[in-house]
Amino acid sequence: MMNNKRHAAAGLCFGMMLAMALPAQAVALTNAKGTKLAEVPTNAEGASAAMVPANAAEPAIAALPTNTSTQKLTRTWEVQAEYLEGRFFENRHIDDYNLHIYQQHRNVKNIGIWYGLTLSRTVGYTTDDGIYRDSGAVGLGPSMMLRWERPIAGKLTGSIDGTGSLLAYDKAHPARGRAYGFLWRIGPRLIYHATKNDAWSLTYIFHHSSNGWSTHNPGYNGVGFSLGYSHTF
Repeated sequence: MMNNKRHAAAGLCFGMMLAMALPAQAVALTNAKGTKLAEVPTNAEGASAAMVPANAAEPAIAALPTNTSTQKLTRTWEVQAEYLEGRFFENRHIDDYNLHIYQQHRNVKNIGIWYGLTLSRTVGYTTDDGIYRDSGAVGLGPSMMLRWERPIAGKLTGSIDGTGSLLAYDKAHPARGRAYGFLWRIGPRLIYHATKNDAWSLTYIFHHSSNGWSTHNPGYNGVGFSLGYSHTF
């Protein structure tokens, strides 16, 4: 009985020494379908030593997203050229020739928000107090447009445009006013989408120009037409 225990103890010691002397073995990892994923070397006690790729000669590759499609960033620009005739004031005869350049910033529900620049050339005169005063000037400044657009038929859509521009003039405008002012415009617009990226439009506009002060503010109103062209890049 004692000899059996000695033989068993000796066999156990020999087995442990043999396991320590042997090189680490690789244990293959498989998924649920049995596909080989990688091999993990084990130490003498059978525990994993480190996780390595299945092919040790190739570095591990990060997982790619399942959707590799990219979304192209687009920008829509619009140029508007218009003529506004002075109306509604007997003593203010001023016409505006304006050029507006806008870029669409974003949409909030059905309303598009556009930012841009306005260049204005005004011609005409005032006759306040029965005195003729030239009121021609050149103005430049930032502008903002809000557009509510709805489909009509086919390639034709309609919108209501409201814009506001803050203009700095080269002199007091109108005469006896100040060298800056606001240009407000609103009106319906018809838009024809000729292609996917190009559109032409025409609008009838009511406008108001003033500097917002209660004094030295010879504001004036008018109506006119605006021709627009937009392109999406």
